[in-house]
Amino acid sequence: MKIVVVGGVAAGASVAARARRLDEFADIIVLERGHHVSFANCGLPYHVGEVIADRSRLLLQTPESLRESLDIDVRIGHEVTAIDRAAQTITVREVDTNREYTESYDALALCPGAEALRPPLPGIDLPGVQVLRRIGDMDAIKGQLDAALAHASAGDRGPVRTVVIGAGYIGLEMAENLKHRGAIVDVVEMSDQILPPLDHELSVPVEHHLRSRGISLHLSTAAAAFTVRPDGGLNVELTDSTVLPADLVILSAGVRPNTALAVAAGLDIGARGGITVDTHMRTSDPHIWAAGDSVETPHTVLPGQWLAPLAGPANRQARVAAENICGRTTEYRSTQGTSIVKVFDMVAGGTGATERQLLAANLPYRAVHVHPSGHAGYYPGTAMMQLKVLFSPDTGRILGAQAAGFDGVDKRLDVLATALRAGQSVYDLEELELAYAPPFGSAKDPVIMAGFVASNVLRGDLTLWYAQDYPDATAGARLIDVRTPEEFSIWHLPGAENVPLGSIREATAGWDHTVPLRLYCAVGFRSYLAHRALVQRGFTDVATLSGGSDTFRSWHEVAPESDEPPQPMTAYAEAAPFRAAAVASTALAQGSGVRVDLDCSGLACPGPIMKLSERMKALTPGDEVVVHVSDPGFASDAPAWARRNGHQLVAIEPEGPGYVATMRKGGAVAPAASGANAAPAGPGKTSFVVFSGDLDKVLAAFIIANGALAMGEEVSMFFTFWGLNSLRRADAPKRERKLMDKMFATMMPSGAGSLPLSQMNMLGAGAAMIKKVMRDNKVAPLPELIASAQAGGARLIACTMTMDLLGIAETDLMPGVELGGVATFLGEAAESTTTLFI
Repeated sequence: MKIVVVGGVAAGASVAARARRLDEFADIIVLERGHHVSFANCGLPYHVGEVIADRSRLLLQTPESLRESLDIDVRIGHEVTAIDRAAQTITVREVDTNREYTESYDALALCPGAEALRPPLPGIDLPGVQVLRRIGDMDAIKGQLDAALAHASAGDRGPVRTVVIGAGYIGLEMAENLKHRGAIVDVVEMSDQILPPLDHELSVPVEHHLRSRGISLHLSTAAAAFTVRPDGGLNVELTDSTVLPADLVILSAGVRPNTALAVAAGLDIGARGGITVDTHMRTSDPHIWAAGDSVETPHTVLPGQWLAPLAGPANRQARVAAENICGRTTEYRSTQGTSIVKVFDMVAGGTGATERQLLAANLPYRAVHVHPSGHAGYYPGTAMMQLKVLFSPDTGRILGAQAAGFDGVDKRLDVLATALRAGQSVYDLEELELAYAPPFGSAKDPVIMAGFVASNVLRGDLTLWYAQDYPDATAGARLIDVRTPEEFSIWHLPGAENVPLGSIREATAGWDHTVPLRLYCAVGFRSYLAHRALVQRGFTDVATLSGGSDTFRSWHEVAPESDEPPQPMTAYAEAAPFRAAAVASTALAQGSGVRVDLDCSGLACPGPIMKLSERMKALTPGDEVVVHVSDPGFASDAPAWARRNGHQLVAIEPEGPGYVATMRKGGAVAPAASGANAAPAGPGKTSFVVFSGDLDKVLAAFIIANGALAMGEEVSMFFTFWGLNSLRRADAPKRERKLMDKMFATMMPSGAGSLPLSQMNMLGAGAAMIKKVMRDNKVAPLPELIASAQAGGARLIACTMTMDLLGIAETDLMPGVELGGVATFLGEAAESTTTLFI
């Protein structure tokens, strides 16, 4: 029998190798268009980053080694250009010589893989715009990067700037490795999140981690064009009008199955563009099989046929194809899409269906979120992980799982992937017996904990509400925060009441049992305990936030609120890289020279803050604590805690999964001048709330703002409700909008040039008259005043709550506008000498 294999990488090499092991006398030919066979394409980014220094280690096999070990005829640089199904022959072209010849076959295996998407954008073919699929791509990218870094090291130029288009697995691996080499890295992603294979709340912790490592993310935008700069570099123009300078651009915007040969041969193609195969990996032609990235296969959970460009499924499909070619009857049942990625110190991945996919397929499901540590918290080196399990509301069958964290993520995903493949339920997870010792896990493993929580939901012992349903999920209910008062003072949901778990029984004794209660804590465990206590005390409508505030803050940027004047919450995205300038503006104690170390690694929230607070009490003003924390949430909590308690956050830097921070105890405040004639300590600060969308009022705001800037004052302007219209772009990129959002967009002015007058607008005639008078008197128009204020350093802050209400997206606003909540404004106002409401 003569077996011809088209493609010699993962699937193709596996078909040939398995066929030889089953048939020693078959004539096996592998035809590979490229000049390398059976290479480790998943390792390509790591050679660019020089993590894998030896290039030859990526070349798993060569034509010579395959001939020697398996007697396979491997021909590199040979492209199959046509299939004659009737004659059972193929046409082959030698890439280097252009010579063509014909090869016959008894069985043909198509393993052409997938090709990187290169959208038809202006400048897409410029030399500095690369894709990474093969060894040759890797060599070209590394060569350009090496040359640019060498020039930068010699002082011939500035730092090397790179742009990665696409924030999927390969894109983020490339971003990490480019950063390892010392390049400045911008990542551009069309979606509103990185890692599209994961659900939103699992991607956000990885976003925070990327930013903390110095990667700039540009979400909800895409590349529009590539142009050459005068210095020979590139400019990457984005659809939101941002322009990114780049010495090297990596396109990682996805792949599509390479099916041109199959289409030309008349083979059946599936709805998703891949080659149609049966369970034996046979195509619509009985003599042709196919495997790998180019085929569609059933999904383990979802209906229909799916593409899955993953190495594991490709190798399994290849094995099935080879066995059936050689006369065995073997079936490939399904692909569940198990995948994982490492991003600096963090790991994320998933298996089965995502929540988005289940919703799209209209399949019923339930979800639970847990945040356990990777191993026992008292053993060094662990951190909290995010674990999400999706399951059937009827049977509890596992439908999907995702995880993100720092240690032990891979083994939890493997356990859940195995359980999903076996058709097990969340009840089965409760009964697992997994390896445990403090360095490796916990007595109640994270997977088992997820099983406990999910089973509690199905048994009716626990009712959940979900962050993505906020605020509707809390409408008409008492919102109860069962964390400690100290945690509550740092951050809490607007309108929440603080009833710590320890006092929940006494505090609720006189409450109306029919009023709905919506509970939450940091990760969901304390609120679960409160839930059980309240339900058994007769409360009839009680629900707990799935995953607690940790999951909530992955969905919402909600400002802190407390009984005391609130301070700005430092969002994860803004919190790193940190500098010593990120300290409270009040007078602080001088350093005493006393410094103590505090190890809070392994402690989940609120452990680090509580331990830090306790340690601070034993110190004197000016003493410093160097605290090591593995909880990523500390990046948000630390600045807020320091401000609220009068301490100084001297520095905070990423360290492993968490941070190392230096805190200086406050208390010894330098004497300040008093009395009405006391001189100000420095330049003043003016803050505005711009509520109005009237031209005359917004003009007044920006005239005053520019005047304040000219006098050396700091200026911050918080735009809410109709005032946001002055920040809208007239040329905002098109996007999908809900019906109500479309109505608002139609009725509201489309930017500073379209605002009406508050009085005598006269269908726009009054506004036109005012603009003419301004021109005649050489007064800059509003758009120029806005630009001048931005150039002078004014902070323009858009109210995120109003944006949600009016259906305004970040891409609808002019560049340079920040997003913030009420606490952001209040924090600015607290430091201001003048606050104006317009």
